[in-house]
Amino acid sequence: MDRDIRIRAVGRQQRDLLIEMYERFEPLGAALGLPPRGKEPRREWIEVALSQEMNLGAWSPAGAAVGHCFLVADQEASAELAVFVRQEFRRRGVATALVKTMLERGCTSGLRRIWALTGSENHASLRLLDRCGFRPISAGSCGAEEFELHLPGA
Repeated sequence: MDRDIRIRAVGRQQRDLLIEMYERFEPLGAALGLPPRGKEPRREWIEVALSQEMNLGAWSPAGAAVGHCFLVADQEASAELAVFVRQEFRRRGVATALVKTMLERGCTSGLRRIWALTGSENHASLRLLDRCGFRPISAGSCGAEEFELHLPGA
């Protein structure tokens, strides 16, 4: 990853920076309909993301958000992973750094299982999940694949 990119927690105080990132995000809606294409649905989706306990951002030296990763709790000790990186910062290790940092934080917070859903045609996402230790558990009928990772102590 670029040495100048910083990974750190994201909270409501960075909301406007995330909105700006997602307004410049390409292609909108490509990851199973996310981020939403419409401006208002996208802002509502960002609010839901920020309401989650674990949010990380990747930040450029100028302070712009270039990546966002969050966990959505679904069951006890389990959460869904979401990760997005602006197009011009892809293939630089930003997503890998976000996911690995999130896995560390998830483990220390008591999570035992993290799962992700991605499109079967999203080869970059498939490689990322594989590199980070996720294993496929199902292939959906609408071109989506589900992956999971059991954290230490599970």
